[in-house]
Amino acid sequence: MSFLRLRFVPGKLYPKQLTSYTTRPFPAVNIRKMSSAAAPAEKFEWLVVLPDNEGALERRVSVRPKHFEGLKTGLESGFWKMGGAFLSEPPTGDSPLKFQGSCMIALASSKEEVIEVLKKDIYAENDVWDFSKIQIYPFKCAFRKEA
Repeated sequence: MSFLRLRFVPGKLYPKQLTSYTTRPFPAVNIRKMSSAAAPAEKFEWLVVLPDNEGALERRVSVRPKHFEGLKTGLESGFWKMGGAFLSEPPTGDSPLKFQGSCMIALASSKEEVIEVLKKDIYAENDVWDFSKIQIYPFKCAFRKEA
């Protein structure tokens, strides 16, 4: 048991001496914060470069409208930050685009999460993308200008 003697100072009380069986003058207070929900994983931007398979142009063009429709959920949730096709040469006039693959930036907790989302895309289901050549890098944007 501890005893505390107080010294009177006008307007304040100060501990003068504390006798205790412990080495601390005041007992330590342990505060635990408990939560049943796990903290959300930190998310990072990922740069994805995903070339097309050889001869995939017809498949790409035929499912392109469904591909864009499927992107809406990821755009609304903030998963997709930007994306588009990369070409073998700059577009000219009315000539058809010469697609080589896709490039995008995703906001995700891990590289595996990005791959999981990509594998559900209609381009993956229709063998447009060549997953053996996929490149995914953690990305730190230095500047970004809205279009």
